[in-house]
Amino acid sequence: MAKTFVGIPSAYPQLLELRKSTTAAFKPNKYLKETTKLRYYQVVGALHMMLLDRMVLGDSTGLGKSLEAIAAYSWLLNQTPSMKLLVVCPKSALFQWADEVTKFCDGVTARVITNEYAGQTGSVARRLQYEAFKEHVLVVSYATILEEYEMIRQTLGADYMIVLDECTAFKNRKTKTHFACQMLAESARRVYGLSATIIKNGLEEVYGIYAVVVPGLFGTITKFRDNYCQQKMMKLRIGGKIRYIPQTVGYKNLKQFKEVLDPYFLIRRKEEVATELPKLISRKIVLEMEEEQRKLYREALHGIIYEEKVKQEFYEVVDKVRAADGKPDDATMKLYEERKAKYEQFLSPEGKKRGKLAALTYCQMISNGPGLLNHPGESSKDIEFQRLLTEELLTEKVIVFTRFKSGIPYLEVICERHHIPYVKITGDCSDIERRQAQLKFQQDPACRVIFITTAGSSALNLQAAGVVLFVDTPWSYGDLVQTIGRAQRIGSMQEHVLLIHFVNKSTIDMRVMNRVSGKKDLSDEILGNTAEGALDFTKSEDGVVDDLFRDLMKDAEEI
Repeated sequence: MAKTFVGIPSAYPQLLELRKSTTAAFKPNKYLKETTKLRYYQVVGALHMMLLDRMVLGDSTGLGKSLEAIAAYSWLLNQTPSMKLLVVCPKSALFQWADEVTKFCDGVTARVITNEYAGQTGSVARRLQYEAFKEHVLVVSYATILEEYEMIRQTLGADYMIVLDECTAFKNRKTKTHFACQMLAESARRVYGLSATIIKNGLEEVYGIYAVVVPGLFGTITKFRDNYCQQKMMKLRIGGKIRYIPQTVGYKNLKQFKEVLDPYFLIRRKEEVATELPKLISRKIVLEMEEEQRKLYREALHGIIYEEKVKQEFYEVVDKVRAADGKPDDATMKLYEERKAKYEQFLSPEGKKRGKLAALTYCQMISNGPGLLNHPGESSKDIEFQRLLTEELLTEKVIVFTRFKSGIPYLEVICERHHIPYVKITGDCSDIERRQAQLKFQQDPACRVIFITTAGSSALNLQAAGVVLFVDTPWSYGDLVQTIGRAQRIGSMQEHVLLIHFVNKSTIDMRVMNRVSGKKDLSDEILGNTAEGALDFTKSEDGVVDDLFRDLMKDAEEI
């Protein structure tokens, strides 16, 4: 039977003192790198986790909850060398967790469980990875644990700590995800949930989360509802019969609810720790492309899509000329000459270079989603966009940038599906439409999203935004600085702006991100002059297109 936690933990007086303290310190250990610097609120968070075996850390998005958890683990590992760490997270955060363990720690290794390994796929590949596990940290997705929680428990043994990232994933007590998390948490020495939004639709969701993290804290669900929920019997017709079902219509005893929750919940909002934060907080979300994306991407890297498009367009106009019995109209002949020149030039050295540039553009479009090229298949970025808007960024105003206007309708569908008001500004918008969209985003609290492209973002002030989300990173460093500047300006409504970059693993996203981030310090550029000599593939130094293309060809071997 699972251990239950009822009442106030013995460490609560220490926790209260810690929360008030301004002099707490995190002692160095051999696993945390000397270069890893925790902000003071992160020190408090890590110490809080070390004092409690189980809790939820509810800091705002972008404050670095993962570093707090990693720091706490480094200390625990120093005390107990056999201690393993299991991280369960959304698919989009798998590699980010592994990267951060490597970034912040020395001598701590991590393994991400993937669906491909040693020439095998699916459950066979995952089983082989469990058998080969010798690292300190095991990172798995919520989808993976559904059928494999028992295998994971056997892999980790009796001594492990579990971090449940974005713990609203198991808020519903009736789901398989909740059950699997419960099984894993039951065996763990320490259990920590991370989420900036543990309450989305009601207090019952908090009950679902804590039933896993701190079981027994609120008693049974019946007791919980009696204590904190105002319920009304609702008449429903089920299967042709009238039934009366209790339904929550409000809440009560919220002061008592907070008191029960308080020992096991630590939350800091950005405005509370503003003096410790940089003006810009960057976050790179590394994703894995969906199956159809990977297939198309490989073809694009080898120039197949581009060559076929050029040939097909040329053959189409040739057929039109032939169909006109040698008397095509002027428009058809003009199109014929244009496409013939493009077809022939593709075979020249300069043409081949342009062909590579076009292939890079296609790579970027495929990385954003197959739909941009009218191909079927899901987009890893669309899936993550939906997750962020409906979970982590529930209370944020977000600027969404993409170079491709054709990709915006797919994101609009997601907003509409979840009843999220939005506006957009592209190069097609009139001055009046631009102004109306800008004012709505700035002044309407309900309007949470504005989509912008490079062509549409000139001379925009969007200081209501707290987040800038890059579906694809601008190829020009100057465009990157300019886009961020839409939100972060003198007189901004937000003291700090969170930058989120979607980066598909082993794709052009990573190559562009590496090149752009290798330039000047972003904060200096935003607060000072816009960068000169920006990275621009069409104007930059000779060989950059070839170099990037060769890099991507290497990536293709890993896809």
